[in-house]
Amino acid sequence: MNFIMTPDRITPPEIQPMPMLHMPPAIVTETPSGATVYRYSGGDAPATRISISIEGGLAGIATPEIGALLAPLWIEGTRDMDAETIADFIDYRGAWINTDMGIRTMNLTVNALNHNFDEILPVLSGIVSAPTFPDDRLRQVALRTAAAVGVERSTTAWNASAALRAMVYGDGHPLRRETDADLLCDVTSQQLHDVYFSHLHPANIKAFISGRLSDATLGEVTAMLNSIPATGTPEKVTVPEFRPSASRRTHITMPNAQQSAVRMGLLLPGRENPDFVAIRLLVLALGGYFGSRLMLNVREDKGYTYGINAVTIGYPHQAYMSISAEADAAYVEPLIAETISEMERMKDESSYTADEIDRLRRLSLSGLAAMLDTPFTIMDHHRSSVLAGAPSDYFARQQEAIYNLSAESLAELARRYFDTSALFIATAGV
Repeated sequence: MNFIMTPDRITPPEIQPMPMLHMPPAIVTETPSGATVYRYSGGDAPATRISISIEGGLAGIATPEIGALLAPLWIEGTRDMDAETIADFIDYRGAWINTDMGIRTMNLTVNALNHNFDEILPVLSGIVSAPTFPDDRLRQVALRTAAAVGVERSTTAWNASAALRAMVYGDGHPLRRETDADLLCDVTSQQLHDVYFSHLHPANIKAFISGRLSDATLGEVTAMLNSIPATGTPEKVTVPEFRPSASRRTHITMPNAQQSAVRMGLLLPGRENPDFVAIRLLVLALGGYFGSRLMLNVREDKGYTYGINAVTIGYPHQAYMSISAEADAAYVEPLIAETISEMERMKDESSYTADEIDRLRRLSLSGLAAMLDTPFTIMDHHRSSVLAGAPSDYFARQQEAIYNLSAESLAELARRYFDTSALFIATAGV
């Protein structure tokens, strides 16, 4: 007689503790031309990802308008191929290409299958070594970007965020600059060319390659990097020190706004500070996930907003916490008051429950575990750590801080760093 087992849908499975995690190191080498290569080989998928980062970025580019246009125009034509040919070539081979403008670097990423990676590499070489920033594409991208910027600038969220950045970064800081839609169409192809090639130098390049790598692939990548011309000079773009405003509160009046936006900021120590990792966990507890204190209080209990979050924006020497929410104008001041109250409450260790600490620990550990899923996520960790200027043992530091989580440690951090009298508050709306 055959018996069919009925699944037990009542008893939850036993939850096992997360084992100690280990982040495999990337192998770091330097090409004869001076480019730095980070590589990690692993996984079963016959695929390769290469990301090339060139010193420059928003902190090193002359104007935000050039920064907004340079990345999308980067892949719109080379000395040997126009935009359509590049797009067709990449698509036909099942590859994917993307560019972005980071804080300190210009970034280009290509994902490709191993069996045609050698065909795609010459195209990548042309994009890095000989982009043309064609005039016809520039006009299209400038108009499209200007329209998007115009729409974005009409929102309360953008205005409050821009006002907060202005107070936190201060006058003259490159990261407080905002893109002017009216100036985008004044940018010329020659300007993009001059800015790009002023930064292009093998010593300014970091390449991150991951996947199931062969010696042949690594040799081809090295040869490609060695062929990049040195049209600029070696440099290391850094984020200048903040010059925070003396003003702590500002409001942008927008008479037709349906909702108001609230942005709050607080200066914190940077990534080089030994407390930084633990501070990130404190900010996570405050507003970094759906079960955070701000979500439970301001959203679930008070109903002031559909969503509120807090994040840590970190640089090597300085950082700040940014709190974001949208609410009806009538709830703006109560929302701010409850946020401050919650920050103050976190200074009391008796306000933490064992369940809250357990949630934080499990959430944070699962995030670390996800970084180990594939060779690509492993390299994503190394890449983000290198570009952010994080210490080489950053993964281990995070794991140690997570296991050491306690009500006492979080309360002590809150007492030390949550100075609510030093909050910057920007609002936009009626």
